[in-house]
Amino acid sequence: MNKLFFVFLIISFNAFADGISDLNAFVNNISSMSSEFSQVVLDKKGLKLQDVEGVMLFKRPNKFRWDYLKPYQNQIISDGDRLYMYDQDLRQVSINPIAKVAGSTPLLIIAGKNIEKYFMLKNLDDRVNYEDSQNIKWVEATPREESTGFSKVILGLTENKLSVMKIVDAFEHTTTISFKNAKYNVTLVDNDFLFKLPTGVDVVQNGVLSNNSPTSKPVNKDAELIAFVTNWANAWSAKDTEVYLSKYAEDFKTPNGDALALWQATRKQKISSQGKILIEIEDIKVTMKNENLARIQFKQKYTSDKLTEDSNKSLIVKKIDGKWLIQEETSGK
Repeated sequence: MNKLFFVFLIISFNAFADGISDLNAFVNNISSMSSEFSQVVLDKKGLKLQDVEGVMLFKRPNKFRWDYLKPYQNQIISDGDRLYMYDQDLRQVSINPIAKVAGSTPLLIIAGKNIEKYFMLKNLDDRVNYEDSQNIKWVEATPREESTGFSKVILGLTENKLSVMKIVDAFEHTTTISFKNAKYNVTLVDNDFLFKLPTGVDVVQNGVLSNNSPTSKPVNKDAELIAFVTNWANAWSAKDTEVYLSKYAEDFKTPNGDALALWQATRKQKISSQGKILIEIEDIKVTMKNENLARIQFKQKYTSDKLTEDSNKSLIVKKIDGKWLIQEETSGK
């Protein structure tokens, strides 16, 4: 894949156009979106460097995926905690915590909520330079961080909906992304944003390169275990006790030494009796003890109708009959 296109896109994405008020309406009223897109990259003289097509999804907050279909098949996916960028030509995946790259990826303008934390916004009244823009309102977003790889993002909105985005880099190359057949506030599930790590690829994680070969299985398991704990938290949030309880092993060490069946019944009753539940996890750290045993540590925020609580959580998980299951669960402030 042409690196100019892919690398540029990773650190730059262009979004909404109208005025800042239209952009805010898009952020506040559109919780999810699916769309086909076409992307064209021009140099500063207007010569075409890239022309690609694909499909995208997003779900607030911070979940998105961009699948490039023609002529290259690459991916940029955020599960809300980590950003995965797969370059098929290089056979390489980059993995970074969203918290560390939020200000350097314009994709979060689309899928994020607190846009002005990372970007300075300005209404654009002069639309002479934007073709076919009679019904589009434009907003310029300038990154607050330096060394982001792009100088600005021009967002185009039509009737409070995202229709086009333009990214300008330091070399004055412009990437224009146009959306078509878009659907808004569609039903999406967290599994739509899970990244499946291809076998035999190089993995760059937090800036460190390792090879995802049979001798480097911990990298593959890291992504696998991140998906496991994310699904566990999502099932808890959805009050899907059947899926939630299925994540625990038969030899799970219950907190008070109760029989597993009694603990399961107590957990099912407690979760079902709650109103709204939201489990948010971040700063996930995976430590492999051996091929089939690991510790997963993370920060957890529990929110219900009556309680909000932050804690540090640790899970000991074991792979049994091909499935990861929780053997021990501890928490503390």
